[in-house]
Amino acid sequence: MTQWKIILATLLGLGATAAIAEVQDTDGDGVYSMEEVKATYPDLTEDVFAQLDANGDGALDVEELAVAQSAGILKAG
Repeated sequence: MTQWKIILATLLGLGATAAIAEVQDTDGDGVYSMEEVKATYPDLTEDVFAQLDANGDGALDVEELAVAQSAGILKAG
């Protein structure tokens, strides 16, 4: 995780959960796939998604999604 992501994640604290309310975890696995995120952010590219996926697991977790929204990469509703 890059330094700016760590700083933003630290600053987010409990607010991270509220920031991601508009993205739906449709399969209930606790993370957000490209398809789930793209349903809210249709302009999302695979390259940007891969950059946001800090741990490289192929999905965004709550922290990764919140960092992207706080950084303005994904504009929160």
